[in-house]
Amino acid sequence: MTVKPAPGTPAAADQPLVSVIMNGFNSARYLAEAVDTALAQTYPRWEIVFWDNCSEDKSESIMRGFGDPRIRYFRSPRRMPLAEGRNAAIARSRGPWLAFLDCDDLWLPDKLARQVGRIGTDPEGEVGLIYGRTVSFSERGEEGETVYRYQGRSLPEGDILRPLLLEGNLVPMVSAMVSRRAYQAVGGIPAHLTFAEDYWLFTAIAASFRAACIQDVCCRYRVHEGSATYRNKLASHVEALEVLQNWGRLLDPVELRRRESVYHTLIGIEKIRSGSGMLNGLAEIIARGSPQFLLRGAISTGVRKFVRRRRPFA
Repeated sequence: MTVKPAPGTPAAADQPLVSVIMNGFNSARYLAEAVDTALAQTYPRWEIVFWDNCSEDKSESIMRGFGDPRIRYFRSPRRMPLAEGRNAAIARSRGPWLAFLDCDDLWLPDKLARQVGRIGTDPEGEVGLIYGRTVSFSERGEEGETVYRYQGRSLPEGDILRPLLLEGNLVPMVSAMVSRRAYQAVGGIPAHLTFAEDYWLFTAIAASFRAACIQDVCCRYRVHEGSATYRNKLASHVEALEVLQNWGRLLDPVELRRRESVYHTLIGIEKIRSGSGMLNGLAEIIARGSPQFLLRGAISTGVRKFVRRRRPFA
Protein backbone atom coordinates (compact mmCIF):
# COMPACT_ATOMS: atom_id res chain seq x y z
CA MET A 1 0.00 0.00 0.00
CA THR A 2 1.46 3.35 -1.02
CA VAL A 3 1.90 5.98 1.67
CA LYS A 4 0.24 9.30 0.77
CA PRO A 5 2.34 12.47 1.07
CA ALA A 6 1.64 14.56 4.14
CA PRO A 7 -0.57 17.63 3.64
CA GLY A 8 1.39 20.67 2.55
CA THR A 9 4.56 18.83 1.58
CA PRO A 10 4.46 19.48 -2.21
CA ALA A 11 5.33 23.14 -1.63
CA ALA A 12 8.55 22.06 0.07
CA ALA A 13 9.62 20.21 -3.08
CA ASP A 14 10.72 23.47 -4.69
CA GLN A 15 13.65 23.79 -2.27
CA PRO A 16 14.60 20.38 -0.88
CA LEU A 17 17.29 20.23 1.77
CA VAL A 18 17.96 16.53 1.11
CA SER A 19 18.15 14.87 -2.30
CA VAL A 20 17.46 11.15 -2.00
CA ILE A 21 19.48 9.32 -4.65
CA MET A 22 17.94 6.10 -5.92
CA ASN A 23 19.55 4.01 -8.65
CA GLY A 24 17.64 1.07 -10.03
CA PHE A 25 17.79 -1.65 -12.65
CA ASN A 26 14.84 -4.05 -12.82
CA SER A 27 14.15 -3.22 -9.18
CA ALA A 28 10.37 -3.46 -9.22
CA ARG A 29 10.15 -6.30 -6.68
CA TYR A 30 10.85 -4.17 -3.59
CA LEU A 31 10.76 -0.67 -5.08
CA ALA A 32 7.37 0.53 -3.83
CA GLU A 33 8.17 -0.64 -0.31
CA ALA A 34 11.45 1.31 -0.32
CA VAL A 35 9.85 4.52 -1.63
CA ASP A 36 7.02 4.22 0.90
CA THR A 37 9.59 4.55 3.70
CA ALA A 38 10.80 7.83 2.17
CA LEU A 39 7.24 9.11 1.88
CA ALA A 40 6.70 8.19 5.54
CA GLN A 41 9.57 10.41 6.75
CA THR A 42 8.64 12.89 9.46
CA TYR A 43 10.97 15.41 7.79
CA PRO A 44 9.35 16.70 4.56
CA ARG A 45 11.97 18.80 2.74
CA TRP A 46 13.38 16.14 0.44
CA GLU A 47 13.23 15.05 -3.15
CA ILE A 48 13.84 11.64 -4.74
CA VAL A 49 15.98 11.51 -7.86
CA PHE A 50 15.44 8.08 -9.38
CA TRP A 51 17.96 7.06 -12.04
CA ASP A 52 16.61 4.11 -14.02
CA ASN A 53 19.46 2.15 -15.61
CA CYS A 54 17.37 1.00 -18.61
CA SER A 55 15.06 -1.28 -16.63
CA GLU A 56 12.86 -3.72 -18.50
CA ASP A 57 10.35 -4.27 -15.70
CA LYS A 58 7.69 -2.03 -14.12
CA SER A 59 10.11 0.29 -12.32
CA GLU A 60 9.10 3.36 -14.34
CA SER A 61 5.37 2.85 -13.87
CA ILE A 62 5.87 2.29 -10.13
CA MET A 63 7.82 5.51 -9.71
CA ARG A 64 5.48 7.59 -11.84
CA GLY A 65 2.50 6.06 -10.06
CA PHE A 66 3.24 7.75 -6.74
CA GLY A 67 2.11 11.12 -8.06
CA ASP A 68 4.28 13.04 -5.58
CA PRO A 69 6.02 16.12 -7.06
CA ARG A 70 9.04 15.42 -4.86
CA ILE A 71 9.74 12.26 -6.89
CA ARG A 72 11.70 12.91 -10.10
CA TYR A 73 12.27 10.07 -12.57
CA PHE A 74 15.12 9.90 -15.11
CA ARG A 75 15.85 7.10 -17.55
CA SER A 76 19.48 6.53 -18.49
CA PRO A 77 20.29 6.73 -22.21
CA ARG A 78 22.40 3.56 -21.81
CA ARG A 79 23.43 0.98 -19.23
CA MET A 80 25.98 2.45 -16.84
CA PRO A 81 28.21 1.16 -14.04
CA LEU A 82 26.65 1.99 -10.68
CA ALA A 83 29.13 4.75 -9.83
CA GLU A 84 28.48 6.53 -13.12
CA GLY A 85 24.75 6.22 -12.54
CA ARG A 86 25.03 7.64 -9.02
CA ASN A 87 27.02 10.59 -10.37
CA ALA A 88 24.39 11.13 -13.06
CA ALA A 89 21.58 11.15 -10.50
CA ILE A 90 23.48 13.51 -8.22
CA ALA A 91 24.09 15.88 -11.14
CA ARG A 92 20.31 16.25 -11.49
CA SER A 93 19.64 16.72 -7.78
CA ARG A 94 19.10 20.05 -6.04
CA GLY A 95 19.61 19.59 -2.31
CA PRO A 96 22.75 20.62 -0.38
CA TRP A 97 22.70 17.17 1.25
CA LEU A 98 22.58 13.79 -0.50
CA ALA A 99 21.03 10.65 0.97
CA PHE A 100 21.03 7.20 -0.60
CA LEU A 101 18.17 4.71 -0.68
CA ASP A 102 18.70 1.55 -2.69
CA CYS A 103 15.58 -0.03 -4.12
CA ASP A 104 15.43 -2.96 -1.71
CA ASP A 105 16.26 -1.17 1.56
CA LEU A 106 14.10 0.64 4.11
CA TRP A 107 14.24 3.75 6.30
CA LEU A 108 12.69 4.23 9.73
CA PRO A 109 10.32 7.25 9.79
CA ASP A 110 12.63 9.60 11.73
CA LYS A 111 15.82 8.78 9.79
CA LEU A 112 16.09 12.07 7.90
CA ALA A 113 14.81 14.17 10.80
CA ARG A 114 17.53 12.89 13.10
CA GLN A 115 20.25 13.44 10.51
CA VAL A 116 19.04 16.95 9.68
CA GLY A 117 19.16 17.65 13.40
CA ARG A 118 22.87 16.86 13.39
CA ILE A 119 23.47 19.38 10.59
CA GLY A 120 22.38 22.15 12.93
CA THR A 121 25.10 21.21 15.43
CA ASP A 122 27.85 21.72 12.83
CA PRO A 123 28.00 25.50 12.18
CA GLU A 124 31.53 25.33 10.76
CA GLY A 125 30.61 22.79 8.07
CA GLU A 126 33.26 20.31 9.19
CA VAL A 127 30.90 17.33 8.93
CA GLY A 128 30.67 15.88 5.44
CA LEU A 129 29.06 12.54 6.31
CA ILE A 130 26.23 11.57 8.65
CA TYR A 131 25.40 7.89 8.95
CA GLY A 132 23.45 5.65 11.30
CA ARG A 133 23.12 2.26 12.88
CA THR A 134 21.49 -0.25 10.52
CA VAL A 135 20.11 -3.75 10.92
CA SER A 136 20.11 -6.44 8.24
CA PHE A 137 17.03 -8.51 7.52
CA SER A 138 16.07 -11.31 5.17
CA GLU A 139 13.21 -13.69 4.63
CA ARG A 140 14.29 -15.34 7.88
CA GLY A 141 13.76 -12.12 9.84
CA GLU A 142 16.24 -9.83 11.58
CA GLU A 143 19.86 -10.84 10.97
CA GLY A 144 21.57 -8.42 13.37
CA GLU A 145 23.48 -5.21 12.81
CA THR A 146 25.22 -4.70 9.49
CA VAL A 147 28.40 -3.64 11.33
CA TYR A 148 28.28 -6.50 13.81
CA ARG A 149 31.67 -5.67 15.35
CA TYR A 150 30.11 -2.55 16.88
CA GLN A 151 27.06 -4.18 18.37
CA GLY A 152 26.76 -2.94 21.92
CA ARG A 153 29.23 -0.09 21.48
CA SER A 154 29.27 3.25 19.70
CA LEU A 155 30.05 3.48 16.01
CA PRO A 156 32.99 5.77 15.15
CA GLU A 157 32.44 9.51 14.78
CA GLY A 158 34.70 12.43 14.02
CA ASP A 159 37.80 11.24 12.16
CA ILE A 160 36.78 7.79 10.90
CA LEU A 161 39.40 7.34 8.20
CA ARG A 162 41.50 4.77 10.07
CA PRO A 163 38.51 2.56 10.98
CA LEU A 164 37.36 2.69 7.35
CA LEU A 165 40.76 1.59 6.07
CA LEU A 166 41.54 -1.00 8.74
CA GLU A 167 38.05 -2.50 9.18
CA GLY A 168 36.42 -2.04 5.80
CA ASN A 169 33.31 -0.05 4.95
CA LEU A 170 31.46 0.43 8.23
CA VAL A 171 29.04 3.01 6.75
CA PRO A 172 25.86 1.34 5.45
CA MET A 173 24.92 3.04 2.18
CA VAL A 174 21.24 3.06 3.14
CA SER A 175 22.07 5.16 6.22
CA ALA A 176 24.48 7.63 4.63
CA MET A 177 23.88 11.31 4.08
CA VAL A 178 26.74 13.38 2.63
CA SER A 179 27.03 17.08 1.99
CA ARG A 180 27.14 18.22 -1.61
CA ARG A 181 30.16 20.29 -0.62
CA ALA A 182 32.03 17.15 0.46
CA TYR A 183 30.92 15.19 -2.61
CA GLN A 184 32.17 17.96 -4.91
CA ALA A 185 35.40 18.41 -2.94
CA VAL A 186 36.40 14.77 -3.54
CA GLY A 187 35.47 14.91 -7.22
CA GLY A 188 32.52 12.53 -7.10
CA ILE A 189 32.87 8.75 -7.52
CA PRO A 190 35.26 7.14 -10.05
CA ALA A 191 32.95 6.06 -12.86
CA HIS A 192 34.40 2.55 -13.28
CA LEU A 193 33.35 1.37 -9.81
CA THR A 194 30.32 -0.91 -9.49
CA PHE A 195 30.54 -2.65 -6.11
CA ALA A 196 32.68 -0.43 -3.84
CA GLU A 197 31.55 2.97 -5.06
CA ASP A 198 30.11 3.73 -1.62
CA TYR A 199 33.30 2.67 0.17
CA TRP A 200 35.35 4.92 -2.13
CA LEU A 201 33.07 7.92 -1.56
CA PHE A 202 32.97 7.59 2.22
CA THR A 203 36.72 7.05 2.48
CA ALA A 204 37.45 10.04 0.27
CA ILE A 205 35.15 12.22 2.35
CA ALA A 206 36.57 10.90 5.64
CA ALA A 207 40.06 11.92 4.49
CA SER A 208 39.01 15.60 4.50
CA PHE A 209 35.83 15.91 6.58
CA ARG A 210 34.45 14.74 9.89
CA ALA A 211 31.64 12.21 10.32
CA ALA A 212 28.63 12.18 12.62
CA CYS A 213 26.60 9.12 13.53
CA ILE A 214 23.06 8.37 14.67
CA GLN A 215 23.79 5.71 17.28
CA ASP A 216 20.27 4.28 17.19
CA VAL A 217 18.90 2.06 14.42
CA CYS A 218 17.50 4.22 11.63
CA CYS A 219 17.62 1.90 8.59
CA ARG A 220 17.05 -1.67 7.51
CA TYR A 221 19.29 -3.35 4.92
CA ARG A 222 17.72 -6.21 2.96
CA VAL A 223 19.86 -9.30 2.37
CA HIS A 224 18.79 -11.42 -0.60
CA GLU A 225 20.39 -13.43 -3.38
CA GLY A 226 19.33 -10.95 -6.03
CA SER A 227 21.44 -8.11 -4.67
CA ALA A 228 24.41 -7.06 -6.78
CA THR A 229 26.92 -7.35 -3.91
CA TYR A 230 25.68 -10.83 -2.98
CA ARG A 231 26.17 -12.03 -6.55
CA ASN A 232 29.55 -10.37 -7.11
CA LYS A 233 31.57 -10.80 -3.94
CA LEU A 234 34.83 -11.30 -5.82
CA ALA A 235 34.54 -7.98 -7.65
CA SER A 236 33.47 -6.31 -4.39
CA HIS A 237 36.67 -7.42 -2.66
CA VAL A 238 38.84 -6.40 -5.63
CA GLU A 239 37.35 -2.90 -5.64
CA ALA A 240 37.63 -2.61 -1.84
CA LEU A 241 41.33 -3.47 -2.14
CA GLU A 242 41.63 -0.66 -4.69
CA VAL A 243 40.13 1.76 -2.16
CA LEU A 244 42.56 0.61 0.54
CA GLN A 245 45.58 0.97 -1.72
CA ASN A 246 44.53 4.43 -2.87
CA TRP A 247 44.69 5.75 0.72
CA GLY A 248 47.18 3.21 2.06
CA ARG A 249 49.91 5.85 2.25
CA LEU A 250 48.09 7.25 5.29
CA LEU A 251 48.63 4.01 7.23
CA ASP A 252 51.70 2.51 8.80
CA PRO A 253 53.28 0.15 6.20
CA VAL A 254 52.81 -2.83 8.53
CA GLU A 255 49.14 -2.00 9.02
CA LEU A 256 48.69 -1.62 5.27
CA ARG A 257 50.28 -5.00 4.48
CA ARG A 258 48.17 -6.69 7.15
CA ARG A 259 44.96 -5.25 5.76
CA GLU A 260 45.94 -6.04 2.18
CA SER A 261 46.46 -9.66 3.21
CA VAL A 262 42.87 -9.76 4.45
CA TYR A 263 41.53 -8.71 1.06
CA HIS A 264 43.81 -11.14 -0.77
CA THR A 265 42.41 -13.90 1.47
CA LEU A 266 38.83 -12.89 0.65
CA ILE A 267 39.66 -12.69 -3.05
CA GLY A 268 41.23 -16.15 -2.90
CA ILE A 269 38.20 -17.59 -1.15
CA GLU A 270 35.84 -16.19 -3.79
CA LYS A 271 38.02 -17.54 -6.59
CA ILE A 272 37.77 -20.99 -5.01
CA ARG A 273 34.01 -20.68 -4.51
CA SER A 274 33.51 -19.76 -8.15
CA GLY A 275 34.65 -23.23 -9.14
CA SER A 276 36.69 -21.90 -12.03
CA GLY A 277 39.74 -20.59 -10.21
CA MET A 278 40.57 -23.00 -7.38
CA LEU A 279 44.31 -23.13 -8.07
CA ASN A 280 44.48 -19.36 -8.52
CA GLY A 281 42.50 -18.90 -5.33
CA LEU A 282 44.79 -21.13 -3.30
CA ALA A 283 47.84 -19.41 -4.78
CA GLU A 284 46.39 -16.02 -3.82
CA ILE A 285 45.85 -17.09 -0.22
CA ILE A 286 49.25 -18.80 0.14
CA ALA A 287 51.28 -16.03 -1.49
CA ARG A 288 49.53 -12.88 -0.24
CA GLY A 289 46.77 -13.94 2.16
CA SER A 290 46.44 -14.21 5.92
CA PRO A 291 46.04 -17.68 7.50
CA GLN A 292 45.18 -16.02 10.83
CA PHE A 293 42.34 -14.07 9.27
CA LEU A 294 41.13 -17.20 7.49
CA LEU A 295 40.96 -19.11 10.79
CA ARG A 296 39.25 -16.29 12.69
CA GLY A 297 36.76 -15.83 9.87
CA ALA A 298 35.88 -19.52 9.82
CA ILE A 299 35.25 -19.54 13.56
CA SER A 300 33.23 -16.30 13.47
CA THR A 301 31.10 -17.50 10.53
CA GLY A 302 30.43 -20.79 12.25
CA VAL A 303 29.28 -19.07 15.44
CA ARG A 304 26.96 -16.67 13.57
CA LYS A 305 25.40 -19.52 11.57
CA PHE A 306 24.85 -21.51 14.76
CA VAL A 307 23.13 -18.56 16.43
CA ARG A 308 20.91 -17.96 13.39
CA ARG A 309 19.85 -21.61 13.25
CA ARG A 310 18.73 -21.41 16.86
CA ARG A 311 16.86 -18.12 16.38
CA PRO A 312 13.06 -18.74 16.44
CA PHE A 313 11.71 -16.97 13.37
CA ALA A 314 7.98 -17.06 12.76
